[in-house]
Amino acid sequence: MKQTRKKASLLAHKIDRVAFTTYFLGAVAPLAALGVVVDRFALPTLGDRNAGLGLIGLVASIALLSMGSFLVLRRVTRRTLSRMEGDNHRLASLLKVSSRLAAAEHVTEATAMAAGCARELAQARAAFAFIREGDKWVLAESAGEAADELYESVRPQLDEVVGLVLEHGRPVLRAAADATRRGPPLSAAAAPLPGDRGVMGVLAVVRTKPQDRFSSAEGDALSTLAALAGVALHNSDLRDAQRNFFAHVTDMLVNALDAHLGFNTGHSHRVAQVANRIGRALELDEDQLHRLHFASLLHDIGMLKLDRNQQMNRRTCEKHCVLGYRMLMHIRLWKDVAPLVHHHHEWWDGHGYPDGLAGEAIPLESRIIGLCEAFDAMTNEQSYRESLSLEESVAEMVRCSGTQFEPRLVEVFSRLVEEGVIEV
Repeated sequence: MKQTRKKASLLAHKIDRVAFTTYFLGAVAPLAALGVVVDRFALPTLGDRNAGLGLIGLVASIALLSMGSFLVLRRVTRRTLSRMEGDNHRLASLLKVSSRLAAAEHVTEATAMAAGCARELAQARAAFAFIREGDKWVLAESAGEAADELYESVRPQLDEVVGLVLEHGRPVLRAAADATRRGPPLSAAAAPLPGDRGVMGVLAVVRTKPQDRFSSAEGDALSTLAALAGVALHNSDLRDAQRNFFAHVTDMLVNALDAHLGFNTGHSHRVAQVANRIGRALELDEDQLHRLHFASLLHDIGMLKLDRNQQMNRRTCEKHCVLGYRMLMHIRLWKDVAPLVHHHHEWWDGHGYPDGLAGEAIPLESRIIGLCEAFDAMTNEQSYRESLSLEESVAEMVRCSGTQFEPRLVEVFSRLVEEGVIEV
């Protein structure tokens, strides 16, 4: 922003120089030449003194008129440049804000971002975002130093402005002179946040100095920001709904899987718990942790396709990876999870199933799930095999390092056990 203002200042100085040069060459120099001609050739031929004075006055009037025109032009140019600078600042701010709002994952994040951006865009003392909750309109977010205290002091005036926006569905500018007498002077600008069913909220900015009124250009910029914020809020709400649906449906499927298997209840949740701890120890990013968590919960979902009397049949049981992959791959929300489920029984040395992948060819999340699943099978009393102690299971992991499990993961797992992060 400072760089933009510096460029605008340089442009203003450059235009000043061009205007002065043009004025000098187009007006001052010709007038000087005219004065010389009048002094040398015109005045000596005039016998009447009054005629001579009149001619001098005419030349002087032309000079003053040109000087006045130059000063007026210079003032208009400066005002135009100042307006352009403000418009450019608002445009740059809106472009910057649009990408930030588009990236907001949650409604609360988008609301806070909208309020903060509105205050920055309008260079206001404070900004407020009002959102509908049922039949009421509540203050959802505020931005600015001591914004909440300011809101309480100007609440009657601001509520009136917000009410006008809600009533008419269009932006409102309120100058301090137009405000009610309740509370301190308040200049406010407010714009509706559009939603699928009309106005879903109001974005408002305030200034408390009587002379700091909001211009129509600032009101237009706030309206544009409110439109962007409305889209961001809608998208964030959809993402929240998807996450809610994703989590609850996953939980329902895991519960159905436990009921279908009839043994080793809670296996998926335990695998996910250990996998998350290993993932964080490996410093995986949030997207990877998200995929790891849900792939861990759903890694055995293919078992729902197997009859109960076939669950202990090794040959049949090995199909559950492919069956789970086929169940998940057609669901967009689980599309990234499906390959991780598909390969969670691959071995580091290539002797696993279903595709015999080896080493780095196995997705990292699948390698983690394979290790965690084996750990739970070793230590859980409801498992199909005799349970081992924590120390025995670690020893078994170390023994299988480089064959069934990736050595690096075994090292991380062993360290977390020593630190007490992973327990039975």
